[in-house]
Amino acid sequence: MRQVRALKHRVVVLLALLALQAMGVGLCLFGADARAETPRVLVVHSYHQGQAEHVVEMTKGIEEALAGADCQLRYFHMDAKRNTAEAWKRAAGQKARQIVAEYRPQVVIAMDDIAQQYFAKDYAGAPGPPWFVFGGVNDDPAKYGFPAVNVTGVLERPNVVESVELLLKIRPEVKSLLVLADKSETTDPLIAYCKTLNLPVRVVAYEQPLTLEAWKATLARYSGQIDAIGLYVIRTIARSAADPTKVPEQELVRLINEQYRLPTVGFYDSAAESGVLCAVSVSMWEQGRAAGQIAREMLAGKRPGDFTVTPTDHGRIQLNLRTAEQLGMQLPYNVIKRADVVIR
Repeated sequence: MRQVRALKHRVVVLLALLALQAMGVGLCLFGADARAETPRVLVVHSYHQGQAEHVVEMTKGIEEALAGADCQLRYFHMDAKRNTAEAWKRAAGQKARQIVAEYRPQVVIAMDDIAQQYFAKDYAGAPGPPWFVFGGVNDDPAKYGFPAVNVTGVLERPNVVESVELLLKIRPEVKSLLVLADKSETTDPLIAYCKTLNLPVRVVAYEQPLTLEAWKATLARYSGQIDAIGLYVIRTIARSAADPTKVPEQELVRLINEQYRLPTVGFYDSAAESGVLCAVSVSMWEQGRAAGQIAREMLAGKRPGDFTVTPTDHGRIQLNLRTAEQLGMQLPYNVIKRADVVIR
């Protein structure tokens, strides 16, 4: 009889979970039970759930860090990469605050700068719990009031020097570089950070085109003046001033490869996948896992002040052999052998 009751209980729990998923709640359970008193963790992502090489990898890292922990895990995705309007981001931040009030998590993990700017910073300095853990932050965390008595986290510092050094292993003759990025809360800090670095090449300019027309005009303006192009997050460039549809990054890179035939180096997670020749990106999986590990230790009794805010340090070497072939380049075998991501 007890076995029958236990089976019925599991069925009821499973049906409830399926209903929650159907409503888009995004609830995952860790541990043996879903009791109301089970500690709750809320993860707020700045971008959409299916963003490959970024949100997907961060989520994997978080879940690996929390595997086996006795907690409930819920997600909210602000979707602010596909929807860049100020009103959308403010509304998404308000929705996240509403979820905090209703869900009452013990720990909140906020990933990427938009989640800090429009959500997590509003809680900085408040008595916890909830405790807050940030990850994927490119800007100075002090901009958001972090760290604070209730906030700690993990920094993201792009591997710009390492990426350029990788490019020079492939094309040692490169002397000058144009850096292109979109205009966003993520890319502005990157450009400021790049300007503090002692790079082994000369950066001719940093440009942040807003539209496809501006992208083409920028490339034409610097044609003949540069040996290579550096790229960082090119996901919010609009089709035109009248059409806010975002141009796929693959299309933007393809234009460089086909019309200018210049080597490209990326500083972001999906660089090789989008057609960039080479890159050393931050591991989004490591960002998620580091934030998740802090959350796990907080559930076990630690407080934000017990942690030091530091960047993760594992870089992912990316290569696109199709692009190399298109540009008539032969990549050294020792470089290919060390790569984490190889597009063939």
